[in-house]
Amino acid sequence: MKVLYVFLFISISCIQINDDSFEKVMTDLGNLETYIKDYMKEKSYNQTTLTHLIICYIRLGGYTTQEWTIAGGSIPDDLDAYIKAKDEERGTTAQATQTYRDMVMPNGDKLDFVHMFAVMNGIEHGNSYSGNYAHLVGWGGDTEQLLEDIMNEQGDVDSLMEIAKTNYFRIKGGFDEGDLIANLDGPILLNKKNDDNNFADFMKIYYNKVQSEEERVTQFFELTFPSLIGQHDKEILRNEIFNIYTQDLLINILECKAGIRSGSFNCYLPSDIKEEYVPHQKAAVYVVSDYFFENYNPSTPSEEEEKESEGREDEKEKEKEKEKEKEKEKEKEKEKEKEKEKEKEKEKEKEKEKEKEDEKEKEKEKEKEKEKEKEKEK
Repeated sequence: MKVLYVFLFISISCIQINDDSFEKVMTDLGNLETYIKDYMKEKSYNQTTLTHLIICYIRLGGYTTQEWTIAGGSIPDDLDAYIKAKDEERGTTAQATQTYRDMVMPNGDKLDFVHMFAVMNGIEHGNSYSGNYAHLVGWGGDTEQLLEDIMNEQGDVDSLMEIAKTNYFRIKGGFDEGDLIANLDGPILLNKKNDDNNFADFMKIYYNKVQSEEERVTQFFELTFPSLIGQHDKEILRNEIFNIYTQDLLINILECKAGIRSGSFNCYLPSDIKEEYVPHQKAAVYVVSDYFFENYNPSTPSEEEEKESEGREDEKEKEKEKEKEKEKEKEKEKEKEKEKEKEKEKEKEKEKEKEKEDEKEKEKEKEKEKEKEKEKEK
């Protein structure tokens, strides 16, 4: 991932690289999520979500600057020690999730695991307060790095594109294959995460199902560029993605820091791109845009997904029916209560009538007594 910039710019700080198998990474990830759930329960912690704590914890394995704290948020001060203590207590290695930079997927390919979680973290944290880091932390930041990789090359847009594709894109530099897959999978996997599932569980399903480039790019594309869904025109894609890239202020600042743009206040206010780098910028963006174009195929739900969707709709309908039944029961209970109240009122009225009758009888008795007294006096 390219250096992330927020208000100033964000540099990358990486710790030890630790490559390992997919099974090992998933085991550690599963343990990490369990321990963070335990932490939240024990500490009654509710300041951020479970998802945030997981992805932010892993991101801190490689992206730790103060600016990253702004872009990705933070974790409680005692969480790291808590995870370490759990590992020591249970003989696990959940902490290792912060070190996996070349996770080996079941198909044998590799991706930068920490980079992928940093992408998720930037998107998730930005969304939590309407920030806009989605392009910067993923494909956009790495496209800017690709621009830096070719900025000293000479030629027109087409020749510079060829240089970028032949020597840098998906090969080496700041936008290699591991970065590319991490940029694509980050938004996809973040979109699948909710409070009722675990990262390791759905990641196992996702990675054990062989993801073609077309499937991966299509899912990423429709999440990242919703206004372009269904678009098949290469030039339109180039122009629109170029506009998205060039209008992103934070990416502008990255270019300024690299000397591609002029600017003031340590590039806080970037100006127009320098004329000599216009073809380089177009070349870098077009290489990435063309990659999306070549692999994007508007998604259609699979039979399994349709069944799942139908099942969810059935469940929703059942829930609605249950709610209706509950409402009916409540109404019945209310009617019963009303009837009871009416009966009580009737009883009270009867009591009052009886009391009145009793009073009358007493009065009559008194009158009789008086009459008797009068007779005696006579």
